[in-house]
Amino acid sequence: MRKTVLLLLLALLIPAAAQSQSSAPPNGTLSIREGRGIVQVDARGSMTGRVNGKITITDTKPYDSKRPVVYGAAKTTYRNVKTTVYQGKNIRFRLIGARFEFRIQGRAIFLSAIARGTGVIDGTGDPTANVFYDGVWSLNDSPYQSLPDDATSFNLAPASPQ
Repeated sequence: MRKTVLLLLLALLIPAAAQSQSSAPPNGTLSIREGRGIVQVDARGSMTGRVNGKITITDTKPYDSKRPVVYGAAKTTYRNVKTTVYQGKNIRFRLIGARFEFRIQGRAIFLSAIARGTGVIDGTGDPTANVFYDGVWSLNDSPYQSLPDDATSFNLAPASPQ
């Protein structure tokens, strides 16, 4: 009898749990390969990458358990309790599980994000300066394209159904 009641209770709880999880807004994706320029993101989710240059990270809730993980910085500057600037070659970072604001400036930018939020991207391709390739990016599972030459805003949100 107890097993039957337990199975009935579980059968009722599983669909309710699935329904509650699907109510959160879905994540978008951002991928940058061999980028050169500036990338700014304000998002909650999972973001990992590396850069030769500078990354400024603002942890909106610095006293929670979810902290940025950064390796390889030659120079670290603490602007305030929330904001830290890392500089160097081959800086690797991981921002997971909380809302972070970050700005990457440099070259050899590789970024992978599964998150919800907004951002701005600006490539530095300039044929007059002999910079013909500034990397590629893909937003929300769209095909890869060259980084934009002008600052371009974007939303991390899933692609609309076709």
